[in-house]
Amino acid sequence: MKNNQIRDFIISYLINHISKNDVVVDATIGNGNDILLLCELAKFVYGFDIQNQALETTTNLLKSHHLTNYKLILDSHEHILDYVKDFKAVVFNLGYLPNSDKRIKTTKETTLNAINKLIHNMKHNTFILITCYPGHDEGLIESEALLDYVGNLSNDFTTLKYNVLNKVRSPFIILIEKI
Repeated sequence: MKNNQIRDFIISYLINHISKNDVVVDATIGNGNDILLLCELAKFVYGFDIQNQALETTTNLLKSHHLTNYKLILDSHEHILDYVKDFKAVVFNLGYLPNSDKRIKTTKETTLNAINKLIHNMKHNTFILITCYPGHDEGLIESEALLDYVGNLSNDFTTLKYNVLNKVRSPFIILIEKI
């Protein structure tokens, strides 16, 4: 039996916190699994990735489900606010695109830059949900930097880490809520 606690938590959280009135962002669309769920839950979804392959795969997936409430953008998550000003949620699934060039991945610098910009644009009752992968070297650096950053946010935010305790360097979630 495969452990799906992280994925189950994400799905449950999104189902319970996104409505058909919300505009949301998938900051790293990858193969499109997160944006598929987001399109089913939200009014409109903006999806970002730096790889054409991700946009093509995701476009095919969303079209096969007859969804039209999205816009895919070939750009880094660092530039989300160039396209979207108001959002209910931003979802990140860090790391690299599965079954692709593993040298192309999110980095500490770009992710912290994106999160910092988004934090300053968040409104009451909005959130950022980040899946981190410390199992590879860059992912570990990125994850530790994110934990340090969110651990020092003001009391205007609630931050949570959801992780498996008995597996070293397993994926985990960071949740940032503006309260």
